[in-house]
This record gives sequence, structure tokens and C-alpha cells, in this order.
Amino acid sequence: MDYRIKQVTTVLSEIGIKRAYYHCQKCGKGLIPKDKDLDLENTSFSPGVRRMMARVGAKESFEDGRSDLKELADVVVTIKEVERTSEAIGGQIEVTAVREREQVMEGKVIPFLPAVPKLYITIDGTGVPAVPCETEGRKGKDETGIAKTREAKLGAIFTQTKVNEEGFAVRDEDSTTYVGAIETAEEFGPRIYTEAVRRGLNRAQKVILLGDGAVWIRGIGEDHFPEAVQIVDLYHALEHLSGLGKMFYGPTGSIVSRWIETQSVELKEGDYRKGHCLHETVEASEKIHSGGD
Repeated sequence: MDYRIKQVTTVLSEIGIKRAYYHCQKCGKGLIPKDKDLDLENTSFSPGVRRMMARVGAKESFEDGRSDLKELADVVVTIKEVERTSEAIGGQIEVTAVREREQVMEGKVIPFLPAVPKLYITIDGTGVPAVPCETEGRKGKDETGIAKTREAKLGAIFTQTKVNEEGFAVRDEDSTTYVGAIETAEEFGPRIYTEAVRRGLNRAQKVILLGDGAVWIRGIGEDHFPEAVQIVDLYHALEHLSGLGKMFYGPTGSIVSRWIETQSVELKEGDYRKGHCLHETVEASEKIHSGGD
């Protein structure tokens, strides 16, 4: 029919692209083949700019991402454009990820990777601030009972082949990969399992699952990593230890402070079997729960 100019924002500058426009008399629709060839359908941003927008949008707020693009690359976009582009590319990535998870869960994908001595799988959850429409109908933890956050489930997988001079495990440099999503534990289980398979789960000599002791994390371990050694990570182990001490010796005072400090030092040093005081406390706990003195 004719040629039309489209203004496109590229990594280097704004450019005008001349494209041929065709019209189908039979179906009544228009077509610009060059837009499809250049991956510019329904957008005025080049693929390179869209990748940059998605990257900053995934790592920081959309407003900060817009500012960084202007400061670092002199690419001028709006906050809304960063948001829309990030979400669109994120949706495309998730479609591919879902397909991969389905294939892994069906046993169709088993990467052949070099064997690793130890593969660590860490899982946790954290609250992410959300707008009211995203928390509608959800119960909050404060006195208002209104939820202000959604729980994002996160996972990190890394390998370990060395120990330090003191004999403690050292994470292999640049070996960590991550997954995360706001979804149920039932949905997150296949996600973290798929990443573990991709990282060599089936070739690992030992698999260690690190968590905070939450029921949903233990459930994922039992469902997807039944052979893994489940360990409460040090941060939460110390937190549980502190709670145990306060339960028996009171929330404050020199006795509970001294007990927590002593047991914490031994736990950090790996001497969790050393403290007789801890064993006595656990035995006392069992007596209380069984109706003893």
C-alpha cells in the first residue's frame, strides 16, 4: 500500500525505520512484515532496550530503573514503560519456565553434568510489600488484621567442594543460582526441584536442604528431596536456641543471657553436642510435655 516511518528507541539513539505496509482485501487486516523481522511488533523499543528495561525493572523499583537508564545509557523512558516491559518479558520467561518444569517433572529432562560432591538447596520466605488489590481477602499479622504484604518464596542452589582452615564448608565461588515467586508451597516445590535438576541434582554425591524449620519447607524436602540431609540454617538455629532459653529461664536476666551466649558460641563452633546444659534443658522439656515435674 505504502511505506510508513516508525520512531524506535534503540540502545544508541532514536531512529526512524521505513517499513512497507500491506493490506489484505480478503480479511481486511493490515500487515508490516518488517516489524516482525526486527522484533518490533506493538512496541517502539528495540529488543536491546527492552532487555535493559527488564533487567533494571527486575532488580530495583521501576522509578529507579528509569533513572538508571537515563543516567547510564541516556535512554529516556517512562516509569510505566519500564513496568510494562519488565512484566511482559517476565511473563515470556515464565512460559518457558513452566514448560521446562513440566518436562522435568515428567522425567523427560535429565541434564548430564559432572558429579558434584555436595549440592546445597536453600529455601526461605519473606514478605513483599504489595498494593491493596494484591492483598484483598488475605489476613494480616498486625492488630488491624489487614495484610500489607505477600510472601515471596525464594530458593538458592550452590555447590561446595572445599572447606576453610577451620574445617567449615565454603560455598564454591560463582556457583549460586536463584529462583523465586509469589506462589503456594505446592507450586514452588516443582520450581526449586527443576532448578536443582538443572544444577545436577541427579549427579550430586550428597544433597543438603537448608531452611528455617518451617513446615512448608520440610514438606518440599520430603516431596522433592527425600534423600537430602535437612538442616536448620545457623541464623534460625540461633533464633530457635534463644527462644528455647527464654522459655525455660525467663525472657530477661543474667542466667538466660549467659546460657544463650554459651550455647550460641558452641553451636557456631559446631560443638552442638558439647553443652550438657542444652541436653538437660531438652530433657526437662520432654518431662514437661509428658506431664512430669
